[in-house]
Amino acid sequence: MTDDADRAALLTAPPASDSPEALEGARGRRIARWSAVAVLAAVSVVAIILSTGYGLGTGTRPGPGLWPFIAAVLMLGSTIVVALTDTLDDYEPWGTESVRTLIALGSLVVFAVLFTVFGFTLPAMLLMLLWLRMFGQMRWVTAAPLAVVGAIALFMLFDVVLGVPMPRDLLMTPLTSWM
Repeated sequence: MTDDADRAALLTAPPASDSPEALEGARGRRIARWSAVAVLAAVSVVAIILSTGYGLGTGTRPGPGLWPFIAAVLMLGSTIVVALTDTLDDYEPWGTESVRTLIALGSLVVFAVLFTVFGFTLPAMLLMLLWLRMFGQMRWVTAAPLAVVGAIALFMLFDVVLGVPMPRDLLMTPLTSWM
């Protein structure tokens, strides 16, 4: 009985702080931390450069690049704070959730590409459907109508109500051309 209890304790005990497993885990977390900081800083800098290309405008007449510029500067500042204050305990090893996060990020890139080709509505429907199924774990019968209604409602909000200029939309431009 004692042998079984000792074996169970060894299997569930965390590795000693100087063991190879603990050192490898700390090394992996350190790599994850600095990789995250580097990627966030690079994205921030690229966003700052691109937003200035759209024009920042003036204080009384803001340009189209002002809010993306502000968001990118805040993101860069947050990244610097994370680099200086974050601990290794905040990082997890790669696993299933990491893959889901990469799929989410990849789907945003695909959305951006499809947005330039088809307009807003169709890519938004596909993105919402993917996220409702993958993250919300909704059934098709619930997720599909929500994605359709949500994409149309967002298009109407931005294009019709708020007057945000949108590129030609494959689905909605024929329907809203009379407005």
